Amino acid sequence: MALRKRGHGGDAYEHNGAIHARAIIGGTYLGLDLAIVGKYRTVRQYGYDRPAPDLPATTPLILRMSPGFDGRATRSWEDDNAGELEAKLAEITAGLIVAGEARFRASLREEEERDREAQLEQERKRQRRLAELNQKRIQNLRESGDLLRQAQDIRSLVERVRHAIENGSTIVDEAALAAWVRWALAEADKIDPVLSGQFMTHLDEPSL
Repeated sequence: MALRKRGHGGDAYEHNGAIHARAIIGGTYLGLDLAIVGKYRTVRQYGYDRPAPDLPATTPLILRMSPGFDGRATRSWEDDNAGELEAKLAEITAGLIVAGEARFRASLREEEERDREAQLEQERKRQRRLAELNQKRIQNLRESGDLLRQAQDIRSLVERVRHAIENGSTIVDEAALAAWVRWALAEADKIDPVLSGQFMTHLDEPSL
């Protein structure tokens, strides 16, 4: 009720003999734990040790704030010589609101850090991908050189054979020679990286 008057809220419920509560500051949640100060008599209930139901109403209590709902209290208020918890509601409410706003600002910083890290990771992935594409480009370039040399070797072989026949050092049927020349030069054209278009695989600089 005190938080609601300040534009915030909270809720609490009982489960298996234990109280579970939280404060809601804007869109930020803070865990609350209401416990007994010092030693007290317990009973076994729902499989847990719970405060005995006949403890006096004057049993001192402590309210702990655990922003992370992890049981680690960052601030607490308790019944003491300065007054009971009921008399400290204004102080408790103010403390919860300050803590909620601080946690909200911290969450914004954490989200910004996550965004920055995500951007950095995305850039690292982009750079890795570009490196892979550049490596592939180099491989394709080298393959073009190999294919061109193979095509030139075939064409040089054809010319050597023609020259040998013209000089009379080798006798080959003219029709068979012509058919072989057509076949050999066609094979050279197939692997020629310029004629086949294979050189296009490394013509443009990689980009994403």
